[in-house]
Amino acid sequence: MDRVGILVVSKCLSSPPIVDAFSRSQKHRCDFYVVEKQANPFNLARAKVHAIVPDLNLRDIARFAKRHSTSIDFGFADTEDFVVQGGRDVLEEEAGVKVVSVTKEYALEGSKAGQRLLFERICPAFNPRFKVFDPAEYGDVERAVSDFRRWAGEVRSVVIKPDAPARGAGVGVGGNDFRTEDEMTSFFRGVYSKGKVLVEEKVEGEESSFQAFSDGKHFVPAPMTRDYKRAFDEDKGRLTGGMGSFRDDRSYLPFVGSSEWEAVVRAEDSAFRKWKGKGSKPGLRGIVLYDALMHTGKGFKVLERNSRGGNTEFVNLLTTLEDDFVDVCFRILDGSLKGMRFRREASVVTCAVPLAYGTGDKNPGGQEIDIAKANRLVKEHPDEYRVYPMDLRLDGGRTMSGTSRSVAAVGLGEAVGQARERSLEVVKSIVGPVRWREDIASRKDLDKRATHLNSLRLEVG
Repeated sequence: MDRVGILVVSKCLSSPPIVDAFSRSQKHRCDFYVVEKQANPFNLARAKVHAIVPDLNLRDIARFAKRHSTSIDFGFADTEDFVVQGGRDVLEEEAGVKVVSVTKEYALEGSKAGQRLLFERICPAFNPRFKVFDPAEYGDVERAVSDFRRWAGEVRSVVIKPDAPARGAGVGVGGNDFRTEDEMTSFFRGVYSKGKVLVEEKVEGEESSFQAFSDGKHFVPAPMTRDYKRAFDEDKGRLTGGMGSFRDDRSYLPFVGSSEWEAVVRAEDSAFRKWKGKGSKPGLRGIVLYDALMHTGKGFKVLERNSRGGNTEFVNLLTTLEDDFVDVCFRILDGSLKGMRFRREASVVTCAVPLAYGTGDKNPGGQEIDIAKANRLVKEHPDEYRVYPMDLRLDGGRTMSGTSRSVAAVGLGEAVGQARERSLEVVKSIVGPVRWREDIASRKDLDKRATHLNSLRLEVG
């Protein structure tokens, strides 16, 4: 087997499944050079060289990469901060390490308003109605509030988003996070006090996530996924970074259908080619987009675009990827990524989270979590279960929780129902003060979404 050195820049949430996918290569023996914000037990056990950089600043990451550059073939990151700050640009220039990521120029997470302006150019049909409120243009906050109230009065309901990345936090959805005009205005004031605000017309429908890879020339879509952002069952509670997700054994979701899937792929491919322009664009190399879609009675809209894998949705892809992931990355780097193969298999992720996660209550972290039983399940049935520590750290031989999601419990199966049962079996084996959503990919949840979407389609004929 060829020996391959892989730099992993990790915020700890999605890197264990990335490391695991690389480790499963049948052609390459991987040496991992891991630089992460804390000692994730999964990564630490597999790293040839491990370093902790609590704030993941690019200067220290570049120093680490340069120190081991002769042994590293490429790098991969699980954090949008690295991408938005130009991590690839810095590592390639200062350390000579190639990174499977877009460059800073194409990292659209940096500005939600910038995304909307790009879509106006390359795919206006994707865009809901929107308006940007920039303190630099208004000066007086009351002028901005007055203009906001006037604009909001022209649409049925609004979504209020901070322009800068907020990972779901700070986003307000009409009917969920505010219900009256006064509550809506108060929410707007709070976000506006911190900087530029994007306000969009709320789009009625059902969500999915669309992820695609590119080598700068070719556009390769991955199977559609769905995540669950609210803290509690039936989509109640606050928006979180994601409580779990799933993919079907087919490329599309049960409530979306094949024709809608084909329409999404065609439209996304066309928009990508307009974005790329003629020839090859090496800057568009890696997971070129992760779009949150809203399927409506009349097609779909893009709610937001990211330039890295979805936090839990990427796990659904990695756990069902048929191709060797190391080879996929080499093909991205050398411009030969013409396709990717995924098994016809369902994957369900259920996240075990601290009890206070997403509730607004103080969550200090530092609680002991035991995943030994879950690990035994994986060892005994490696084709059916996976368990990935997320915001966990080793401390004096004990595994301690942080303030974010603790563990990703994965079930695989021939169908979504089977995968869901296995995912729940894994998460229920975790010992410690954690909770989870019971309804991720449940039959009741999927039927409800299908009924809702069908009713919207009937309304428009």
